[in-house]
Amino acid sequence: MAASHKFVLYYHRFCPFSARAVLAMAETKQPHEAISIDINTPRPDWYLKEVNPYGQVPALKIDEKDIVLDSLIVSEYLSDLHPEAGLFPADPLQRAQTRYLIQHWGARTQPAQHKATFSLDPSDASSRHQDYIAELEKVNNLLVNAHKTSEPGLDGNGPYFLGSRFTFADLALASFLTRVPLVEVFQGKLGFKFPTKEENQNLARFIEWKDAVISRESVVEKLPSKKELIEVYEKNLK
Repeated sequence: MAASHKFVLYYHRFCPFSARAVLAMAETKQPHEAISIDINTPRPDWYLKEVNPYGQVPALKIDEKDIVLDSLIVSEYLSDLHPEAGLFPADPLQRAQTRYLIQHWGARTQPAQHKATFSLDPSDASSRHQDYIAELEKVNNLLVNAHKTSEPGLDGNGPYFLGSRFTFADLALASFLTRVPLVEVFQGKLGFKFPTKEENQNLARFIEWKDAVISRESVVEKLPSKKELIEVYEKNLK
């Protein structure tokens, strides 16, 4: 199906959820047409009627008729179409841990990161920053305790989540990891400095993971750069 059918991906360059589908396309080498949707203006009627009635991105249209919605579902669909890309591990426990890490980040880590980055109230800056680092330390524990297998690249020795192989959790969280440096950019004047491995050993594995993911070729080529992100968010904060 993947080779003979037409795929159209609707996305927005600066949407971190769209980035999941963009990376899935890149990692699976799936030919497709990409159409940018402006999420800062009301969606056109055709998009609401023909693609997503809620106006969200990303969305995937197949053969001008079938629609797949939601960033994780689109990405998992592409992974299923291309098992040769090796995005999902075969081991059931590693698959479960993959899903949990993504769920945990969305429910706990991302809210802490967003608050730490964009809340400019100096009165609670210190506690806000401490809460963020404490949350990243919990993510660090999840990385350290990832299940190890004998499957090539999934032995748990890093630098990615499950080993030396870039897998689904890395893909799903890459766009959020590229935004980690923004915390120091926007909170530096309020005293925030992201610690090094030497300054906080409880973040050593997280830092290794973050650095590996944001250096991945597909991430560098397909996602906005740090400079681009800063420019966009500075405009939004004015």
